[in-house]
Amino acid sequence: MQKKIKKTKQLQFNQMMPGFRATGVMHSEFETDPFLIFGEFYNDRSVFGPHPHAGVSVMTYLLPDSKGLFLNRDSFGDNSIIDPGGIHVTQTGKGVYHDELPELTGTEVHAFQIWINHAEKDRFVDPKALHLSSKDVPVWESETVHLRVIQGRYQNLSSPLELLTKTLLFDVKLQPNASIEFHTEEMAFIYLISGEIVLDNETILEHSVVTFEQDGDKLIVKTGEQPANFMLASGTPFKEPIVYGGHFVMTTQQQMEETRARLQRGEMGDLNVL
Repeated sequence: MQKKIKKTKQLQFNQMMPGFRATGVMHSEFETDPFLIFGEFYNDRSVFGPHPHAGVSVMTYLLPDSKGLFLNRDSFGDNSIIDPGGIHVTQTGKGVYHDELPELTGTEVHAFQIWINHAEKDRFVDPKALHLSSKDVPVWESETVHLRVIQGRYQNLSSPLELLTKTLLFDVKLQPNASIEFHTEEMAFIYLISGEIVLDNETILEHSVVTFEQDGDKLIVKTGEQPANFMLASGTPFKEPIVYGGHFVMTTQQQMEETRARLQRGEMGDLNVL
């Protein structure tokens, strides 16, 4: 059965601070668990500095059109370069410091930061880094479709990235007057990066997010006279409580207090400012 549209909203980029502008999807507004944050951003300098995370997996996906490279490092020894089209995931678990910044100040990167929820049983797993270079991202192509498998499986292709939380996440380019069909999980949404798409006879404009009702497991996306680039995200909600505390995400307030205590004791390591 085909999914029905639940909500459509066109987003606006906000200049969050010098050198950093972003727009995005928040679970608290759109009910997109297991995706808690799904933010598109442009960045040309170091902005946030070293900061701690715990309880979730934090993914950075550099779009193939990014002008620059992105550096990612953490307090347990990872030091990675994300190339355009590449993916980096910090499985934060019981806590880690990390930092991300453009390799070259003044050269803009174009990317998504995506927070993927953990089940309660996985809140306190050991931190680790996972990385996939652009050349290793599986690509499915036809005359009208170019699809990058960031997470999960499409047709006969599977992403090598093995995250604790299993999702579907695709970067799709669709030529004019074309269509593509997806089989999805209970929760699904589309983030339209550029162009226009047609869903159930409704035209969707760029920088829009479209969420869908839980019933059904099929989506059909079409284009009109212009091409489109969109992200499709889908997964199974945990249906567990979510407690936010800045960069930390837990299931209970007690877990949040334990996490803050670990931070104070220095158990998340140390990451000196570059």
